[in-house]
Amino acid sequence: MKIKPLALCTIFASLTAAPGVQAFDVVEAGQPVVTGEPSRVGPPWNHRSTFNIPGTGTDIAFGGYVKLDALYDPDYDLGTATSPYNVNNAANELDGKTRFTAYESRLNFRTQTKTDVGTVKSYVEVHFLPDGKFNLRHAYGELNGFLAGQTWSNFQSFVGAGRTLALGDPQGYVFQRHAQVRYTSKNGPNMFAVALENPQMVVDRTNASAASAQDQVPDLTVRYEYARSFSVSGIVRHLSTDDTKSTIDDSVVGYGAMAMASVPLGNATTLKGTATFGSGIGNYMGNPANNVFRNTPDVYVDASGDLETVDITAFGVSLNHNWNTKWFSSVGYSMLEQDLPSTGAYNTEVDTLDYAYANVIWDITTRVFVGLEYQYVNIDQVGGESNDASRLQASASFQF
Repeated sequence: MKIKPLALCTIFASLTAAPGVQAFDVVEAGQPVVTGEPSRVGPPWNHRSTFNIPGTGTDIAFGGYVKLDALYDPDYDLGTATSPYNVNNAANELDGKTRFTAYESRLNFRTQTKTDVGTVKSYVEVHFLPDGKFNLRHAYGELNGFLAGQTWSNFQSFVGAGRTLALGDPQGYVFQRHAQVRYTSKNGPNMFAVALENPQMVVDRTNASAASAQDQVPDLTVRYEYARSFSVSGIVRHLSTDDTKSTIDDSVVGYGAMAMASVPLGNATTLKGTATFGSGIGNYMGNPANNVFRNTPDVYVDASGDLETVDITAFGVSLNHNWNTKWFSSVGYSMLEQDLPSTGAYNTEVDTLDYAYANVIWDITTRVFVGLEYQYVNIDQVGGESNDASRLQASASFQF
């Protein structure tokens, strides 16, 4: 069936009519869309192309951005998105490399529908990391505080996160997306949420042949936030292995706590920070493809053949300053330390990771920014060897 150009114009005009036809107000600039959390890239953090499907109570919106990252690695190849753990692999060592990539670019789509029982919301987002193909970031629906689908872990918060050009939070911050069911209650500036999340136990690579993960029980997470200035969260996990697939049949309890804060220092400067403590929570510590590389494992097998959770200590701090309405800078430092056995089998595992960055960003408009960022990472291995690397990143982002 062919559609005449006049018909197409009529349909388009009806969809993009004046804001008064919308079932909901367009999200105001600066207001979050994704589960109450802003984009990790910067303003405008929202969709501005919301329109109503004529004759219905449903609004839909498309959004996303195109982002070019120009990367220079003088020491180690840190990947298309900054992956600090690449420093721990000698195969990534090099004598200088430049890469241009647009893989971080993303597309998203959301809906809001008025019903007799409340507003039904949905959100889907994809990006092109790490291989240039469509890869799912978010896919969830919400109704009256109940959420089901994949989005940021409820153990995670953005209250104390700084603005960086590198994708995601630095190491030392809780950073994970999980399939989950969640209930959120809001009362003025107070927000409380509880969730059951997809369990993904990670066994240390040294023990991978002896212990096979058996995810029996979902992870339980809780979080409280106040006015986007303070957040505290907790997690409890049941971690077990299955001797039908390996030689170890055991279970342990994992747990953790995280706190974040954002403290204004005058009108233009903000100090932000986070601290995380726990055992058996390595899979939540922002480790890409953790089930493959096992850089921050949840458990290991001790000398007696029993499962032991890996203790984690992590923190991060950043100083964020708006020079004026167009220019922004941030400097930050973070650290992650894990407690693995000091035996020869674990010598090449990560003991401590230190990460630092400094940037300057020019917000040309609310839709376009360019920036320059220096990143530094140092890894101390359990056996005592230390390796470090730097990266220089220049980025340009065009949001729609």
